[in-house]
Amino acid sequence: MSDPVARAREQLYAVPPDAFVEARNAAVAALRKAGHAAAAGAVLRLRKPSPTLWATNQLARTEPKRLATFLESVERVRQAQLRDPRAAGSALGQQRAELEALLERAGALLGAQGHRLTPDARRRVSNTLLGAAIDRRLVEDLRQGRLSEELPAPGFEVLTGAPRGDHLRLVPRRPAPAAPKVRPRDEDRRARAEEERARRRHEVEELAQAAALQQEAADAHGREVEELARNLAAARERLRAARRAAKTAAAAVRKARRRRP
Repeated sequence: MSDPVARAREQLYAVPPDAFVEARNAAVAALRKAGHAAAAGAVLRLRKPSPTLWATNQLARTEPKRLATFLESVERVRQAQLRDPRAAGSALGQQRAELEALLERAGALLGAQGHRLTPDARRRVSNTLLGAAIDRRLVEDLRQGRLSEELPAPGFEVLTGAPRGDHLRLVPRRPAPAAPKVRPRDEDRRARAEEERARRRHEVEELAQAAALQQEAADAHGREVEELARNLAAARERLRAARRAAKTAAAAVRKARRRRP
């Protein structure tokens, strides 16, 4: 991979979320040292992934074969819809099975980091997997585990878990029928509130780390300016000394000439 930004994204999204900011700052410093200022700026703008996005990216590293099978099943469903909708049922069944297996693995990854695969987290991982799988611009990022943001659910009936039928068809995005409001369980509500608090803490931490990195760069430039000022002052003093010496030498020459017969 020749693109330093893509390479940095792939490396950064492999580390646990708590280590992301430190790893990103180290990558930025290394890119700047190597003279890649533009790439360093792009990497500095990368945001710490949410736990669900992190878990989604880890599937490329922990379940590459299953992820590849899932992507193949999505493509088979797409082709079946276009060519023979009646034959899409079996492809859709495999796609669901592969998606369920990936979601189970994502839950284990989240659990290892102290998070739960709540219904909301499950939905977000599923939407991101499906959204990236059908977007040819993002599918390679999904394969490499370097997605930089969560994705909404795709606007295709075949990819949103619709009940299996004899005929599958593409449908446009439109608001879903209003469903009866259900009061969320206290546990899920607390989990969502905690995730929101964690997201805000992560954003504050990112901003603070970015500010610290910029301040460090400013301090370095300030020290460079101070060093240049000291060097300039020393050079001016040497210039004054040289001029005094030249003036003394010229006076000596004139005096010597006057003494000649």
